Amino acid sequence: MHSTSHIAQRLLTAYDDMPRGERKLADLLLEDVEVVGQFTAADLADQAGVSKATAARLFRRLGYAGYREAQREVREARAAEPAAPQVPALAGGTLSPGEYLDAEVKHLVRSFEALPADQVTEAVRLLCSAAKLWVVGFGEDYPLALFARAMLIKVFPDIRMIPLSGFPVPEEFASIKPADTVLAFGVGRRSSELRNVIGSSRRAGARIILVTNSLAAGDKRGADVILRGRREGPTLFGSMTAPVSLVTYLCARVASETGDSAVARLRHIESIHSQWAEESGRPE
Repeated sequence: MHSTSHIAQRLLTAYDDMPRGERKLADLLLEDVEVVGQFTAADLADQAGVSKATAARLFRRLGYAGYREAQREVREARAAEPAAPQVPALAGGTLSPGEYLDAEVKHLVRSFEALPADQVTEAVRLLCSAAKLWVVGFGEDYPLALFARAMLIKVFPDIRMIPLSGFPVPEEFASIKPADTVLAFGVGRRSSELRNVIGSSRRAGARIILVTNSLAAGDKRGADVILRGRREGPTLFGSMTAPVSLVTYLCARVASETGDSAVARLRHIESIHSQWAEESGRPE
């Protein structure tokens, strides 16, 4: 795991125990921990609107002897990372299938290496214990959310998709309950609709799992579990390999955890398919 990821994980782990001032700085850092390698502690404290003493306390809370130790760690991690591959489409070149496959495999491995196992386990628990699941994805996140819903509906009986074509979101979302779980996708560009849904989910008392590419201010306060699927990739369009694999793995864990009820539901679904196939083949 890269050190920058380790710093982000330390921030997430310690976040709930931080006083308000430290949280303000933590929110700034969670947007992009690379700023630690680019600015002084005084600069970051000023940007977050806190004192230098608050910044010093935060880094000690994270287990560093001081800010310089954290800064050195981030810089060394950045220097050790291979240079980002040049996008052939922008350079006038062509990406060969072998180059593409090699880049995607490395990208996928790095993503899963940085995935906290305890957070995945907690996400599975929240999904399995939900009275009703809400799968949320706007814009370019909609296909990913739809993919998750297509798998989960095979093993879970009550799933709502947001947005639902032709229906205003508030009307559809009015029935959310505290016993529900929301699986929200913010891998692509974040929208105001996503922020509104997460805010309403939190106010309703529902549990929230956020799948994202990069952390943003307020994510820790808004979501119970945050899972990161790296979006950067070797092409002009980035990559969805890691997010799709993460969703597939998460849904597979849910299916395994639900056990007999999942098997019974799958058998029932297959029986419906068989019955309809048989009836469609009958002469009028």
